[in-house]
Amino acid sequence: MRHNGRTPIKASTMRPEHLSLRENEPRMGVCPRCQTWQRLTRSMITPHRDGVAAPKSGERRYLGDKPAGGRRCPGSAQRIDIDITLEQWSERLLTAESTAVGRRTVRPIRKPRPQVAPAPVQMPAATRPLREQLAEHLQSDCPRCRAGRCGCVIELRQRIRRTAQIAAAPATPIYGQLRTAFREHRASCPPCNSGAPCNASRQLAARITGIARNHLSRNA
Repeated sequence: MRHNGRTPIKASTMRPEHLSLRENEPRMGVCPRCQTWQRLTRSMITPHRDGVAAPKSGERRYLGDKPAGGRRCPGSAQRIDIDITLEQWSERLLTAESTAVGRRTVRPIRKPRPQVAPAPVQMPAATRPLREQLAEHLQSDCPRCRAGRCGCVIELRQRIRRTAQIAAAPATPIYGQLRTAFREHRASCPPCNSGAPCNASRQLAARITGIARNHLSRNA
């Protein structure tokens, strides 16, 4: 095997993890061109192929089938000048490994815990009819549910979420006062009791709805 004519590479300039100079083992090195481990024969990288398809030509260089694996790697027969001792290489390899270990973080990265859905007993009572409708629909044999794109389920879940937000949101004093005034007015107003809300009842309901909508828009 003849060298490729390129300038020899000194082992002292190579990364220690790209060499293997252990005793009772064949010497090996990483090819500078294709970055693969190859055996060192007479301080030269053993000829090998890099997997790149060789250009076609009319000249026939092989009597049998053409060797597989692509073209001959330009790093073949590259001379490696072993200018360090086994002890020096081992010390450099140990230093490189210690540095790599020191760069690794020892602090565990904690993933955020998924939010647990509230239990039915923790959900507002106003959402109970909607939740019952959702449970009945999920128990039915709905082909759209099996396909994962049922519009009814999506709408019910949105209504449950909005109703729960409305029930939990209005913690402001004015909202509670308006609700109390609305109930008292409905109980004592003859037109409201007969099913025809009066102007005062409609105004109170509009103010209550406006407060709830403002809360929903802030939390959206």
